[in-house]
Amino acid sequence: MNRFFVFPVLAILASACQSAPDVQYKTVFGNTHAHCNYSGDIAKFKAKKGLQLDPKNTVDNHYRIAKENGYDFYCVTDHSQYPEYTLEAWADVKAKADAFTDDTFVGLRGYEHSENDGPDGTGHMNVYNSSMFLNALADSVSIEFLHDWLARPENEDVIVGFNHPAKDAYNDFHCYNEGARDNFKIIELINWSKPRFYPSFLNALSKGWKVSPVAGCDNHGWEGISKWPCRTGLLVTELSQDGVLDAMAHRRTYATLDKNLEISYTVNRKIMGSDIEKADKYRFDISVNEPDSGKEDQVITKIEIVTDGGEVVASSEFQDYNVEWRPVIEDTGKDYYFILVYNASRQDGPIAFVAPVWIER
Repeated sequence: MNRFFVFPVLAILASACQSAPDVQYKTVFGNTHAHCNYSGDIAKFKAKKGLQLDPKNTVDNHYRIAKENGYDFYCVTDHSQYPEYTLEAWADVKAKADAFTDDTFVGLRGYEHSENDGPDGTGHMNVYNSSMFLNALADSVSIEFLHDWLARPENEDVIVGFNHPAKDAYNDFHCYNEGARDNFKIIELINWSKPRFYPSFLNALSKGWKVSPVAGCDNHGWEGISKWPCRTGLLVTELSQDGVLDAMAHRRTYATLDKNLEISYTVNRKIMGSDIEKADKYRFDISVNEPDSGKEDQVITKIEIVTDGGEVVASSEFQDYNVEWRPVIEDTGKDYYFILVYNASRQDGPIAFVAPVWIER
């Protein structure tokens, strides 16, 4: 159901920075944020109501239900600061993620670092691809400590995302260690089914964070997995754990309220999420495809190109299910550009928020 996009790009890979042959990207869809019974806040909530934990809310069931309902990837990211999150739980999530992964589905383990009352700001962050987890309630583990921990050489490949961020969260998106800045790759614009965090995205970008939009269900149970309409879209080179992590690490992501809306774009032949060399003009090659053609509320109605501070610098209207748009933008000294996509189902805002590109200056 997913299609491949082929772009001649200057690929910036983790192992090299060289010109590469045509890169073939596949669009895949999934959830970056979910909780099973290893999240102690679930136990606390149930206990207050005099209820027992749901025996079906296991990590096994999360991956199984996601796989059965057409997710291409699914990340279990339990809160790490409760007694329920032990080393055994950490290992179990990884073992189950590996067991459910095959050539049609990818399970991933992460954890949610939840700083609720720290002296250096508050906010929740998902951490992926780490060999260990931190307990945000432990003595001295603040956001400042997290940044210092991320800056260690052994954590170079750790990926962090801002979760359901208030506009001024994380001490107004302060960076405590510049060595950790590049670990922060993604930001939730959609949490559950609400695209509430666009102002926070703009604030994070203004503070110098190079982060790309994702949608996190943030489900604390298994029931919502089959019902959730939103997805994180990724452009991957392969559907594997490494392929998903690589797409996140290179910010080839978007957040969509439509679970199968396919979006990709390049700027001056470099793929979304990239750093772009300064030029006099920027040529966008934008592709949007709605597989559910024939449904009137799914028709693509508008695409906007947005720059610093949310300024719309180009816009075009459409009435189609498959759109190719190739505008050219003159350089005006802006730091980044990103894409917003609209369809007929939503009158009060975009249906999808797509990765920026950043201009090297």
